[in-house]
Amino acid sequence: MIVLGEAALTEIDKKYAAFAEAFEKEYVSQGYTTNRTIEETLDKGWELLHILPRSELKRIKDDMLDQYYGK
Repeated sequence: MIVLGEAALTEIDKKYAAFAEAFEKEYVSQGYTTNRTIEETLDKGWELLHILPRSELKRIKDDMLDQYYGK
């Protein structure tokens, strides 16, 4: 197994790493005391997706991106 340092990552790799870290911390590991509505949860998801460039969000329909990513 080879472990690469951050210096070996491309800029887009760094954005994916930042997204993964933020997603785990703010979305998955929210804890038992966090009480969000489904709307707040979806808004948090869109907020986290802003870490990535829109061009990387290829599996999300353009009309959804126009409506929610552009906020």
